[in-house]
Amino acid sequence: MVEQAPSSIAGRLKSWHGEAWHTPKGRIIRDIVYALDAGLVTTVSFVAGASASLVVREKIILAGLIQIASGVLAIFFGAYISTKAQKHFFESQIEREKKEIEEMPQKETAEIREIFSEMGFTTEEQEIAVKRITSDKKRWLKFMIQEEIGISPESIDNPLEIGFVSSVSFFLGTLPAIAPFFLVKNVSLALSLSAVSVLLFLFILGAGKTRFTKAHWFLSGIETLFLGAISCGAGFLLGKIAVIYFH
Repeated sequence: MVEQAPSSIAGRLKSWHGEAWHTPKGRIIRDIVYALDAGLVTTVSFVAGASASLVVREKIILAGLIQIASGVLAIFFGAYISTKAQKHFFESQIEREKKEIEEMPQKETAEIREIFSEMGFTTEEQEIAVKRITSDKKRWLKFMIQEEIGISPESIDNPLEIGFVSSVSFFLGTLPAIAPFFLVKNVSLALSLSAVSVLLFLFILGAGKTRFTKAHWFLSGIETLFLGAISCGAGFLLGKIAVIYFH
């Protein structure tokens, strides 16, 4: 007995390629890397600016923790709201397609023919496909939302899940920047260690993501390190300018 192949896009990709990260959910890597990098860059820039003005280690830590807490909340609600808006948009598109199938079946049938025509199917083959697809309303709807408007059930993310993953990733990204101030009393030394740990983490982050992107690990690490260093440097420079201006 031949085992039936999974019907969903995620199931087919996992079945064909073997790894779960081949599924559309693999795009969550984008959110994780973005939030980690944001946590690293914003925290080290803030701490560097705070070190120049506050001087006292305890005040720097307190200010850093306040910045981290506000950043975690901002990332969570930003990711939640944006993902929820995208979810509502996708759902509205699906409802519109469902309504068109009910009210304008001829138009939707013509669109199926057009889709298969663009793929190079003959007229006879198009009619076979149309008959097969339209024989089941659920199959018809699924085909139209995937092929016509490019939406699949797996592309609709859970807002709470994305918000949680993004905020936790942001928090983890802040640790290399703030941790040295808990371990070292000398502010200058702690700041230097913070900079070194952030740059090291940026390289590791860039190299680590190639597990999924399949890019060259060293080049990816250097690219992430370079871009992160520019961001950190710009943040530090702006912080110094602000301190000089308001001093």
